[in-house]
Amino acid sequence: MRLLGRIAVPLGLGAISIPVLIALGVQAEFAWAWGALLAAVVVMFQLRMPDDPRLDAPGRKDERSYVGSDVSRLAWAINLSSDSVSEAVTRRVRATLRRRLARRGIDLDDEAQAAAVEQQLGTGLWARLNGRRTSIQDIRDALAAAERLAPSETDAFQRETRS
Repeated sequence: MRLLGRIAVPLGLGAISIPVLIALGVQAEFAWAWGALLAAVVVMFQLRMPDDPRLDAPGRKDERSYVGSDVSRLAWAINLSSDSVSEAVTRRVRATLRRRLARRGIDLDDEAQAAAVEQQLGTGLWARLNGRRTSIQDIRDALAAAERLAPSETDAFQRETRS
């Protein structure tokens, strides 16, 4: 694509110069020759020679707006002064707990398994995570529960030996 752009301008100038020269009274063969010569000269001026300082100069970087990483966004979502966390942090922690409990066969939406949820997570933790205001201590408790529910290396080994 870049090569096409570099050749399109000289060819365009050469093509425009031919009818202009013919209109000025230059014979057609000479007009074609002058057009080709003009295109060749324009191509030569676009070449970068070895002693050209632009040859090894770094290119201009793409202008990308920095949006931040997930870690920084989550860190800013924790408000230490009010001892609360934003909904983004709470959603991620709830999703992690939901996945880890599902691996153990516990469905959080099933009311019949509420006792198993309380046993695995701790008393009232899931209700606090779904409440109006989640505190930093609730997130700490939830992350500790997520670590307890994480599959261990022996679980992975047993799954591999069964397969």
